[in-house]
Amino acid sequence: MASLSRQENALTSRPGVPYGRLVALGFGLLLLALFLAVADSSFNAYRTQILTLVAINATVAVSLTLTSGFTGVFSLGQIGFLAIGAYTGALLTIAPQWKGDMFLPGLPGWLATVDLTGWHPQAALFVACLAGGVLATLVAALVGAPLMRLSGHYVAVATLGFLIIVQAVLINWDGVTRGARGLSQIPRVTNLWSAYAWAVLTVYAVWRLRVSPYGRAMIASRENLIAARAVGVNVHRYRLIAFVVGAFFTGAAGALLAHQIGTAAPSAYYFTTTFAIIIMVVLGGMGSITGAVAGAVILTLAPEYLRDIEDGMDLGPLSFGAYYGLSQIILAVGFIIVMIFRPQGLFGDRELGFGQLGRRRRGASSEITPELAPDVAAAPQNTGEQSG
Repeated sequence: MASLSRQENALTSRPGVPYGRLVALGFGLLLLALFLAVADSSFNAYRTQILTLVAINATVAVSLTLTSGFTGVFSLGQIGFLAIGAYTGALLTIAPQWKGDMFLPGLPGWLATVDLTGWHPQAALFVACLAGGVLATLVAALVGAPLMRLSGHYVAVATLGFLIIVQAVLINWDGVTRGARGLSQIPRVTNLWSAYAWAVLTVYAVWRLRVSPYGRAMIASRENLIAARAVGVNVHRYRLIAFVVGAFFTGAAGALLAHQIGTAAPSAYYFTTTFAIIIMVVLGGMGSITGAVAGAVILTLAPEYLRDIEDGMDLGPLSFGAYYGLSQIILAVGFIIVMIFRPQGLFGDRELGFGQLGRRRRGASSEITPELAPDVAAAPQNTGEQSG
């Protein structure tokens, strides 16, 4: 009975947020708001766009950290949800007359005539992000139900297949997506405030999930799959939760991206973007939210500053000519060096600025107790996952 009581407490308990941590969180948000206010008023359009892209990339990277970093499921299909969110949001906000000019006969009647041009731009953007996230979540639930039963290279190949399917649909469904030409005339209403609001929401939601019993179950299955199953963790269930939650925020980020650049084309949501986001997560640390944000910041800003080197530079008495492509070489060499000397990434699974979350969780891989999971059973469950 005492054991059952402890398990019940593990099910119902939720980590509280100490007063000091709330103060630190509020202070951090205030600093971010001040920085955004200064940037919004004094930065030129180019720098503002780059800072906005940092927030969008951070949202996607943190979402992938939830999907892959917490559960150990290596997903190559995350950008498929980015594409779903981008196209969904775009089709909602493009003015009806432009939809007619682009000739999209496959659009449902209500979607062809829906008109959000009279709305406040940020309200229309919020609806687009919400719709993109919801549709991405529904698709993730549909494809994730069977795929999250796989492990190892099986799930990587399966999620890659999902990405290829999304790409094929975007290219061939001309009546809705306009094929390889993509969608245009998307209102460019994403700004610093909307992008960073979604980024902060994503970071907070994923952090709260990590420190919850659900997050502990995900991490337990990542560290020791057999032991997690042995104490009754429903591995498939928690993997699926991570998959669909990550898909929601990635879909919302897709809508933000489409409304930042004003277009949505299939080529923007394929292998190049997939590997860029994966590198952000791996560079920062697969199990770290802080690492995902740091990786997004580094790999979004660094190429922009390194492009100045490509155009040539003078270093004292030495003069260097233009070397185009040098920025990619420098970034690749830097990434290789980090992987050699710190293969776990810059942060590993550590966090910065989250109190006790910032301390490495000891014993996660060697000792898994029933309190790790909210659905502990008396005996192991046969969940039907396949190991790779």
